[in-house]
Amino acid sequence: METHKDIKQKIEATLNSADSIEEVEISPFFKENALRQMFSEKEKEPFVLWSWLTPQVQLAALILIVAINVFTMMQLRNEYYDDEISNFADSYGLTVDASESLMN
Repeated sequence: METHKDIKQKIEATLNSADSIEEVEISPFFKENALRQMFSEKEKEPFVLWSWLTPQVQLAALILIVAINVFTMMQLRNEYYDDEISNFADSYGLTVDASESLMN
């Protein structure tokens, strides 16, 4: 029976200790400030390495590459191209005569 009395005394002491707890005063805008801080982190975008590569820059780069390719193709179709290559090969001894070939 004494354990039963001890339990009652402990329960009474616990309930009496709750009366001694003082009310905590907080700022009336605490909830708003806390929510603003929580959601402001989600609004920030991380740094992106390729952020400067916008569609406009991509289009300009594509047009430049196509223009360079067209210019190169026009130069390759030049009528003097074969003559210039032959002269270059002769100058540096890069031509192979049919008689020098090992496949004959």
